Amino acid sequence: MTEFENVRDVLKDAIEIADAKSWGDIKEGGTVRPVTIQDVQDLMQERLYNIADLLGMSDLYLEGENDEVHD
Repeated sequence: MTEFENVRDVLKDAIEIADAKSWGDIKEGGTVRPVTIQDVQDLMQERLYNIADLLGMSDLYLEGENDEVHD
């Protein structure tokens, strides 16, 4: 996970991800696969967690970390 030094930089990066018009492929080991929605969600989640950390609000994502998710 990329750790940003300030909120401005991580927001700029998140906006660039959100504004992307196309995505390339991801190389995993010896195989190449297309980018999935889950890949994009993971990228955005990392940035949102980083913003929460920089604002001293990590409790927003840590409080339910041990709870089971129910559909």
